[in-house]
Amino acid sequence: MQNPIVYTLVDRAEALPAALADLAASPSLALDMEMENSYHHYGLHIALIQISTAQQKHYIFDPLAAIDIQPLGALLTGRRKELILHDADFDLRACHQIYRWKLKRLFDTKLAAQLCGYRRFGLGHLLRDLLRIQVDKKFQTFDWMQRPLPPAALDYAARDTASLHALQTILTERLVALGRWTWAQEEFQRLERYPPRETPVAAHLRINRSSLLTPRQLAVLHALTIFRDQMARNINRPVHYVIQDALLVQLAVQPPANAKALRAMRGMHPLIYRAANTRQLLEALAQGQAAPEEIHPQRRQRPPSQAGYAQRLKALQEWRRARAKPLDLEPFLIWPNDALQWCARHPQEPLPADVASQIRAWQQEMFGDDFQRQCTKPPQP
Repeated sequence: MQNPIVYTLVDRAEALPAALADLAASPSLALDMEMENSYHHYGLHIALIQISTAQQKHYIFDPLAAIDIQPLGALLTGRRKELILHDADFDLRACHQIYRWKLKRLFDTKLAAQLCGYRRFGLGHLLRDLLRIQVDKKFQTFDWMQRPLPPAALDYAARDTASLHALQTILTERLVALGRWTWAQEEFQRLERYPPRETPVAAHLRINRSSLLTPRQLAVLHALTIFRDQMARNINRPVHYVIQDALLVQLAVQPPANAKALRAMRGMHPLIYRAANTRQLLEALAQGQAAPEEIHPQRRQRPPSQAGYAQRLKALQEWRRARAKPLDLEPFLIWPNDALQWCARHPQEPLPADVASQIRAWQQEMFGDDFQRQCTKPPQP
């Protein structure tokens, strides 16, 4: 059984100044967040922010309480503090989406563990394997939006950051010993580029099997997705509570002719079967049938591949695996998949900028010339 952890819950305005002063005195901060992302409620929410200092003082900030969270954001987004996170990608996206925070000076223990060659790089595995700490998983699907939070849940949350400083020390020492510290630094700097600049993919295009729909059916699915999202927002439930994806696709492919036919379909949220909501769903179907047709991006014509694509791709993948083996690394760390795909499809053509930008400086230095030679090799029969 784990020893109790001492933490400070910051859920009142008067507790904020002392907590911020403590954090400001620490050269590095371990950071984690408990979130709700369309699992129990509608949309994305940051429910708790957990921070541990280098002096092993632990804080839990409650953004749902009556406190001004922006002074904390100012502390986290400045470059004066190194921030230690595990699997930082989603935390960075959530912070920017909700608060417009851009976190800097990052150390991601997941990325560091991958570059060290660890195959089990989840936080629970790393804590168990490197620090002999057993993690309780019973709160992984917990509803963090509920209040008050039970003491056991707060204890669980505080432990998420309590050992990140110790984990950072172990991983940094191993990276230095392996001569890979500069690799990790480059990866951490790339994390700071979030949020990504590309346009987010529309919700209806992310639905499984949506790429198989006809242009008319896809337009209907688009309208249905908008209806579902609005209803989910109104009742504060995840969109799949309203209509699951598979049923939404079925509605787009075989739309019911009238309210009676719609009510005969099972599996939707009970509120759908109320007259007003049934009418709105039928109106969404009509809007989709009248809207301009859509072509799914995956259905658009791809530039033709040159002959021998499959053989070249297989050879490039084998090349990558061979380079990864002596380094005891997963092959995907050696060279980006998109670069392999492009080279296999368009041998002897330069990589486009969006693909070339995925190649790290350390990858280019170690494998760049060899990769170019592989790209110009004729495919083996």
